[in-house]
Amino acid sequence: MVRHRAFKDSDALLKAIRDLAPAHVYFSTAYYQDPTASMDQKGWLGADLVFDIDADHLDTPCKIVHDDWKCKGCGALGKGSAPKICPKCKNDRMEVTAWLCDRCLQEAKEETISLLEMIFSDLQLGQADLRVYFSGHRGYHVHLYSEAFRTMGEEQRRELVNYLLGQDLDPALQGMEEVSEGGVSILRGPQWGDPGWRGRIVRGIYEVLTKEGSNLGLSANQLNVLRSWDKDNLFSKPFWSSLKGINTATWRNIAQRAIGETAAKIDTVVTTDVHRLIRLPGTLNGHTGLLGVDVPLEGLDEFDPFRESLAFSGIMKIRVKDAPKFDLGGNQFGPYQNEEVELPSYAAMLLLCKRRAEPIG
Repeated sequence: MVRHRAFKDSDALLKAIRDLAPAHVYFSTAYYQDPTASMDQKGWLGADLVFDIDADHLDTPCKIVHDDWKCKGCGALGKGSAPKICPKCKNDRMEVTAWLCDRCLQEAKEETISLLEMIFSDLQLGQADLRVYFSGHRGYHVHLYSEAFRTMGEEQRRELVNYLLGQDLDPALQGMEEVSEGGVSILRGPQWGDPGWRGRIVRGIYEVLTKEGSNLGLSANQLNVLRSWDKDNLFSKPFWSSLKGINTATWRNIAQRAIGETAAKIDTVVTTDVHRLIRLPGTLNGHTGLLGVDVPLEGLDEFDPFRESLAFSGIMKIRVKDAPKFDLGGNQFGPYQNEEVELPSYAAMLLLCKRRAEPIG
């Protein structure tokens, strides 16, 4: 790592990048009086608030197809997300081989859009105060440039993160309570369209209830009640007391599931770190050979990372050790197994960066 560097202008930065030819380029989200000094002498002035949403942290079903892990202790192998500890030797050091696919990046994009909705509605920030970047690999970065957040310390940032995660959120404090009407105890709760976490809990409950195969810990009778309920009523009228036979404790358990469903899926370490290094937009990601791209907010829905982050042209000949089928640049490639192929340079670079291939010639 070449660190503690500062540049007076973009030309000096570009010259350093050309001279070093690094696999990755990062910059600090912090502002310092003297960026070139040692950490304890830099003079911290503040740091932009940054959120990282990565498919690595999402439980996408496609991982079982294209991701592998290997225990560094005993060599045990597995497919999908790596376990926290090896099931054989209980070692916690894992070597992960991750791939990127349309499903992974689509879910990362959807989570980014959900985060932006929370930022705009709950934090009351405008679009001018933030930028969204594709990381060039498996996710997106959201940078907030508001002066209101810049001088926040780690503890304050952790409180903000806990809010976005719905950490220790009590449904009883979000309007879910039992009241007596005409001598009958009924449940009242937040309504669709309520601001903040109240409305988010309602939307999350709808998602949990309509998700096929959800294990909600309900009895057979309660499941029958849910199956007979017209869930479209959720949009038109209060629904808490319309489902008989489900008590307040059960509703609160479902609400907790809903909070987990709608919470922001962010890397908490990135957001709480006041000295964070993050990928420099417009540079190549050494894991893929793809560009870190500035994505306009109005174009985020339609943004296609497999087309709009390509950096290389021409043709390359490589020997591929193994690679799954993948789409890039509007073309489909693979699968490959111990073979020489001639590919567009952007596809060849992806395989080279992923250590799935070697150059020929």
